[in-house]
Amino acid sequence: MGYDPTKHLIRVQGNREYLPVAQRLVWFREAHPDWTIETRIEVLDTEAGLAVFSATVSDESGRVRAKATKMETARGFPDYIEKAETGAIGRALALCGFGTQFAPELEEGERIVDSPHPVGGRPASGGRIGAALGTKLTVSRGGEARASAPQSEGNGSPACSEAGCGRAMTQGQYEFSLKSFGRALCPQCQKQHKTEPAAA
Repeated sequence: MGYDPTKHLIRVQGNREYLPVAQRLVWFREAHPDWTIETRIEVLDTEAGLAVFSATVSDESGRVRAKATKMETARGFPDYIEKAETGAIGRALALCGFGTQFAPELEEGERIVDSPHPVGGRPASGGRIGAALGTKLTVSRGGEARASAPQSEGNGSPACSEAGCGRAMTQGQYEFSLKSFGRALCPQCQKQHKTEPAAA
């Protein structure tokens, strides 16, 4: 008899059913013992308390079956680095069909993520998934991450407000910056502001 996910569901906020990532992994390994999951740090800024991981699921021939990302902050979890990696794995497995119907992290809520222009024609400003889809994260050899927006005009990606910077930001970086600094600052400019003495 195959794996039965319904035996391992738990109740989470809003009384929704949720299949924990550990159980998605058990199900995945039972169904595809020769497939692989590879994780990668996309952004790690311990000073800002921000981590973004990607997880890639590949089949036995190396063909990518799913890829997902997850961002976590130190404000959300003390072990935010591990949580980001686990979350990326869980999202990638859900995209492969393992617990998809029990994955509230894929729910869109009130804002539909594939509708970038709501009624009125103005770009949507909230929701980290929808805005991050058009943003590429590049990690240098030294581990420094920089987000760059697509080259199309009017892409609606948030940008750093620091004079002379203007780097594109993911929605998660933008939201984190607004909460922490009161304005849009990319991770590099956030570091600068942390080291500058406070104005008298």
